[in-house]
Amino acid sequence: MSHPEEDHTGFWRWLWAGYDRRTIIALVLMGLTCAAVGVVYSHLIEWDAPMDWLLVGIWAVMGALLSWRVDPKRDLPLLFVGLIGGGIIEWWGTESVLWVYYTRERPPLWILPAWPISALAIVRIYTILRRALPILERAWPAYWLVIPAFVAVMTKFLWIRIHVPASQVVVGLMVVVALVGAKPKRDLLLFVAGAALGIFLEYWGTSRHCWTYYTREHPPFEAALAHGFATVAFARGVQGMLWVKRQGAGLLERLQLHRRYADDKLV
Repeated sequence: MSHPEEDHTGFWRWLWAGYDRRTIIALVLMGLTCAAVGVVYSHLIEWDAPMDWLLVGIWAVMGALLSWRVDPKRDLPLLFVGLIGGGIIEWWGTESVLWVYYTRERPPLWILPAWPISALAIVRIYTILRRALPILERAWPAYWLVIPAFVAVMTKFLWIRIHVPASQVVVGLMVVVALVGAKPKRDLLLFVAGAALGIFLEYWGTSRHCWTYYTREHPPFEAALAHGFATVAFARGVQGMLWVKRQGAGLLERLQLHRRYADDKLV
């Protein structure tokens, strides 16, 4: 029987073991990405503004998460799906005027890298929660209550723009994500992790008037939860990519076997 002190020490050792030489590479890449965005959009930055400690804290946490347990084979597909998915979300939201950026862009390109970065950070939070609070996984039946409830709440939130075809597509996609390919143990925890991070991201953005929702809230409850659901959707996207890859590999193998069989008959 393990003692609480031993479990506590073991957790922190496990957490620290997630940092290695790949941590430096991840931090450098993250820094270069932020620097590139900063240089290109330097005209939007108020250099004489006071230090925004909330933003500093958010990026410090994000940096610590992104550089932890780096695995390119696992991380790159999520980054790709997160970038594409985030672009679609931003296009839909700004075109339907559910939210507006202070630059009036639809959407601004500088916001797009935030989606794959936050998705990766949320997956890291999910991994930590699984280790720190394994009891949460046993609550997986709640998936069939929580996720449908979110779909209903988000549909109500966007209903003001339901006449926009993109909004109708989004509602359909939410239903598909909720019902098809569900992995309740994983997805419920991903949703919780995403919502936890989303609260801070959305509060910063709306309180600094970087973006504004039509409700004028700082932030709307639905927007914070949406980060969790978006990560669940991105996980579905990665599942889809892996399925296509497996099907392609199987088809290629069958073609090679067929070709060998045909060659043998010719001989």
